[in-house]
Amino acid sequence: MVLITYFRVLFRDPGFPPRSPGRMQSPNPASNAVAASTLSTSENVNPQSILSTQSSLPMFTSAHQIPANPISYPNNSSNVGALDAMENAFSTGGITSVTASTASTASPSFPSQSAGVMIPMPSTFVSKRDGRLRWCDRCNSVKPDRCHHCSECNRCVLKMDQVNGCVGYNNYKYFYLFIVYTSLYADFTFASTIPVVVEELRDLNNELDVQWIILLILAFIFGLLLTGFTMVHTVYMLQNRTTIESLSFRSRTYHLRVQFDVGNHSSYGVAATRAGENLWDLGWKQNWKNVMGNKWWLWFVPVGNPPGDGQAFPFNSTVHNRLIDDARKARLQEDRMSAMIQQAQSGMVGGI
Repeated sequence: MVLITYFRVLFRDPGFPPRSPGRMQSPNPASNAVAASTLSTSENVNPQSILSTQSSLPMFTSAHQIPANPISYPNNSSNVGALDAMENAFSTGGITSVTASTASTASPSFPSQSAGVMIPMPSTFVSKRDGRLRWCDRCNSVKPDRCHHCSECNRCVLKMDQVNGCVGYNNYKYFYLFIVYTSLYADFTFASTIPVVVEELRDLNNELDVQWIILLILAFIFGLLLTGFTMVHTVYMLQNRTTIESLSFRSRTYHLRVQFDVGNHSSYGVAATRAGENLWDLGWKQNWKNVMGNKWWLWFVPVGNPPGDGQAFPFNSTVHNRLIDDARKARLQEDRMSAMIQQAQSGMVGGI
């Protein structure tokens, strides 16, 4: 089983966001019909419903052939229109506003597209401080939530866990089973070697073989390290955190962009999580199933795929509702400030 899980980790890709060399796709007008009431009119929001669609999914193109990063350099002459086109496709491509419903916690699967690679667009997602999309300069594409660039794979990895080894959304279960079975094997070897060594030491007529001593020491070291490593990753899994997210967990904050008006890509609010707040903690049972699967008889068998697509994750209900409230208040404050500035400017023009 150790070898099987090892090769599953080695030969299973960790999960990559779709990449497309094509141009920006125009939004599908028909998909706008699925838009429900906007966030500005909804009072109670269920964070489990990342997407609420009927016959078609909201889409945006995940990679674009543009000379430079349109998010970091929006005013660059080579990026004229690129950022607006991205934001329009991101926010008006049939986005369904977050509504109070009981949708599945798993993200929808991807439909096949003949022209370019398209992926679903959630109504709320992790963004930069100013609400701009997270962007990878190396891959030249938008980064979904919890996605990071891997220097070994030289690609962005979905829900990247390990800095070394390319472990991500698709093969994390196999990685976890590998360290579980390896630690059990080391512990079993250590436990079964102790009686042999003790028996040899009691028999004064027999000379103790040094190989037993070496085996005992190695089994103890590997068992101790791997058991601790397994326990740490078990805690991470039950709390729905990756190794990267856990490195700065107590000080890290996320900025969540909330789209209010599906017809206007600039109508959104941004709210920040508190330090040490886990945006994706759904309770230990659901966190476990999100990695190991919903079928308990396959939890410790290195087969199957994790639920969802790895590009959109359900949020913790308490944190999500509070962030939507904060984003709405921030947006209203910005609108009031804009209105006051416009009135002041109008008054100055009128006085002249």
